[in-house]
Amino acid sequence: MKYTLKYYVDSIFEGTPDTEAVRELHDEILSNLEARYDDCISGGMTPQRAYAAVIGTMGDVSGLIDQVCGSGYHVKGSFEKQTPFGRLLKKYSYIFTEKNIRIIKRTVIAVMWLLITTIFLVGCYAGYFEYLWMIFPIGAALNVGINMAGNIARISRGGDNDKTRIKLLKTVRGSTSAIMWIMLAMLYFMLSIESDEWGITWVIFLLGAAVQIIINTVFKIQINRYKE
Repeated sequence: MKYTLKYYVDSIFEGTPDTEAVRELHDEILSNLEARYDDCISGGMTPQRAYAAVIGTMGDVSGLIDQVCGSGYHVKGSFEKQTPFGRLLKKYSYIFTEKNIRIIKRTVIAVMWLLITTIFLVGCYAGYFEYLWMIFPIGAALNVGINMAGNIARISRGGDNDKTRIKLLKTVRGSTSAIMWIMLAMLYFMLSIESDEWGITWVIFLLGAAVQIIINTVFKIQINRYKE
């Protein structure tokens, strides 16, 4: 995939004047993209994802190209100044490999449940059992959120393109729905226990269904933007 970077950069400079300044900018951009690509590969990315990640962090360089074409000279390093996120990717790509993302996610979840269990036991000992059970559905919601964050980090390694955006939207939609239903169930039990009106509080799930329809509609509209 690395050789396609040259074709990509060539396409960006298509139609520009063949001057020394333009050629210098072309070579600098290509050199930096190739260096980032090599770093991504070293960090564990596949060639396809490394290519997409590098292109996705490149940003819009049309203004820089126009500036060089108009002024007739090129300041070395100007491309790097316009892409700070690219430098971050280059510096920390070895951390956010798929394997490391899974390790980080499992570690955070394990620590979270240990803390939740500790808080629950201490609370029970102190005599606050009545409402302390709520910490478990809250923990379940946090668990979903952590998994969502890990999936977003993993999917984002594929670069900024329509396919990646669709995957991100679907991930956020699924996690948002899961968190909503967990919190809704917790609210149902809270209201039912407090009011002792179990025969009517179930209506809250009908409201949840309405909210779910709205969530699905909003995300579907956003997803369709990148399918067309």
